[in-house]
Amino acid sequence: MKLSFIKLPALYGVVYALFTVVVLIVATVYAVSKGFSTGLVGETLLAWESHWWWLSIFGGLLHLLSYIKSHSKRLMWSNWIGMCLYIGYVLIPNYSLPLVVLHFIVIYVIATTKLHHDDVQVPEA
Repeated sequence: MKLSFIKLPALYGVVYALFTVVVLIVATVYAVSKGFSTGLVGETLLAWESHWWWLSIFGGLLHLLSYIKSHSKRLMWSNWIGMCLYIGYVLIPNYSLPLVVLHFIVIYVIATTKLHHDDVQVPEA
């Protein structure tokens, strides 16, 4: 994969999504040690989010930059969803599991999208 401003959010997204998976595992182990409940996992995630919320702002800004530079509708939608995901990570961290699954899908779409203009059709002469 050639690194560009359009695909940089995918690279950052991989690191952030893996970080989120590790946080989910640690929060679950913490909740199991205290008597497991999904509410306790959610409370733990809400408490911990205040320490790294600014990482989501950086990721959202990368998706915004990529959205501005993207030329295909596929990339535009992927980046728009990516921006929404980072907002979701900050505002509703107790829903991190579905957010991270969707995040991996967005990363895959961005990483596999060709950078040339596929949406432009050239009329035949």
